[in-house]
Formats: sequence, C-alpha cells, structure tokens
Amino acid sequence: MGRSKREIALDLREKIDGYFAEREAQGRFPTEAGLLLKLGLSEEEYARRLGDARYRPELERARLRRMDWLENQMVTESGRATGCMNALKQEKNGGYADKAGTGGEKRLIIRLEGVGSGAAE
Repeated sequence: MGRSKREIALDLREKIDGYFAEREAQGRFPTEAGLLLKLGLSEEEYARRLGDARYRPELERARLRRMDWLENQMVTESGRATGCMNALKQEKNGGYADKAGTGGEKRLIIRLEGVGSGAAE
C-alpha cells in the first residue's frame, strides 16, 4: 500500500521548507528553478505534479512564498523595487502587471486652424 496523501504532502513540505531555509541563510531569492533542482524534478515532472492533488497545495504554497519574498523585498529594501517587480511580472512568480490596460492607445490631436502662412488669405 502506498503512502497517504498527507504523508506525501508532509514530505514535500519538509523538502520545500529546507530549500527556503537554505536560501534565507544565503540571503538569496528562492527561485522556482532552484526549488526544482533541490527536489530533483524536471520541468515536465513539476508540471505533472502541479496537476496532481497530492502535490499541488504544497507547490502552490511555495509559489506564494516566492511572491511574499519579492513583495517584501520590493517595499523594504532600497533599490530593489525594479528587480523585484520584474520578477513578479513572470507568471511563475505571480504574473503581476504594472497597471490595468485600457486596451487602446490614447492620442491627442491638436488642430491649428487660422495660424501660419496663408491663414489670412
């Protein structure tokens, strides 16, 4: 008989927490690629596990922790806002957008009628 969903989740959480603890001790951002390396997963296997209810909650938790790290660095560490925002714009780190788009270009057209050469003619 295989391990229970709870056992699988606890084991995965323990490994993920270890990765985050290592990165925190190093003062480094906990990247998705670094997490995959630590867990020994290919991108293909990671994508499969995201679709599996046994693994998805812990992998989603790790994504939220990365977002939390970036958001906190962005507002508390001088000079890091641009880099953190660029990372947050990546789908794997939250997919943030600078502002809501209006879907179109805004234009200002100025007509100068009755001005310039030949205007009085």
